Amino acid sequence: MSKGDLVLSLAGLGDLADLLRSIKKRMDDTGQVDRKLGNGELGSSSAFDAMDDFMSGWKDGRKEIDAGVDGVAQMAQDIVDEITKLDLELRNALLKHENKEGKGGK
Repeated sequence: MSKGDLVLSLAGLGDLADLLRSIKKRMDDTGQVDRKLGNGELGSSSAFDAMDDFMSGWKDGRKEIDAGVDGVAQMAQDIVDEITKLDLELRNALLKHENKEGKGGK
C-alpha cells in the first residue's frame, strides 16, 4: 500500500463508539463516592486529608474523563455516519448512471 491510502473499518469504529458509551455508562452506574468520613475512621488525620483531596480531584477528573469519552465516541460515530451516507450517495449516483446508460443513453 502506498503512503496516503486510507483504510478504515466502519464496523471497528462503530464498535469503538459503542464500547466507549458502555464504559461511560458503567462509570455513571458506579455513582459518586462522596460519603463523608467521620474523624478517626481512617486512623489518622493525614489519611483523612489525603482521602478528601483524592475525592475532590476525582470529581473534577471524572468530569474530564466523561467529556473525553463522549467526544471520542461521538467523533467515531460521526465518521461512521458520514462515510455510510457518502457511500450510499455514491452507490445511488452509480446506479442512476448505469440505468441511463442501459436505456440507450450512449
